[in-house]
Amino acid sequence: MTEVRDPARRPPLTLSLIVSTAIGVADEGGLDAVTMRRVGERLNASGMALYRHVANRDELIALMIDKVVGEYAYPVPRPEGWRAALAASARQDWRSFFAHPWVLRATASTRPPMGPNMLANMEWALAVFDGLNVTGRERLHLLSSVVSYVHGLAMTWLPAASAGREGTARWWRDQLDSAGHDRYPRLAELTTDLAGDPSWQEEVDEEFEFGLARVLDGVEAYVSGRADRP
Repeated sequence: MTEVRDPARRPPLTLSLIVSTAIGVADEGGLDAVTMRRVGERLNASGMALYRHVANRDELIALMIDKVVGEYAYPVPRPEGWRAALAASARQDWRSFFAHPWVLRATASTRPPMGPNMLANMEWALAVFDGLNVTGRERLHLLSSVVSYVHGLAMTWLPAASAGREGTARWWRDQLDSAGHDRYPRLAELTTDLAGDPSWQEEVDEEFEFGLARVLDGVEAYVSGRADRP
């Protein structure tokens, strides 16, 4: 049966509305759920109507990413000191991945065009190193070290986040049931801990903060070693 759309109930189509609606679709069903047709259905419009505002799905996803980046823009004014500033940017990225898990996949699988919000965040992050004796290339490498850490840990934890703490503990129990609890006593202990402590998100954030501090220690060691360089 063909759906009959009532033009009177259709909100005026704007690019901002299309992008926001597509983000909602992705938050609910993941990146694969985002199609021009499905987003159009949410807006009580045809998929073809969306093409008057956005060229294709790839462009729509790039716009979605940039909107989320703007939602988690790096703080202004910038925290004083490069270490506090880099930590603030890393925490914003970390929060954005858990709020919108599809963003991590979208940015890891391809390199989308950098929209205005992404460019602003990148400029903000590179400026963290102003006044330090590092080159532009070194700025990029140091920043990439922090970004890669955040991406990598988020990729590790996001599947567990969707299952919840009990789901993660159940998965580990299933593995040990078939492999043998006695052979892996430390994993068995970890499984018990996962099931017993309700503060799962706090534990994930604690691991993030611990690792972030170690990465920043490495950056600090490098920057300190460059301090006296001509």
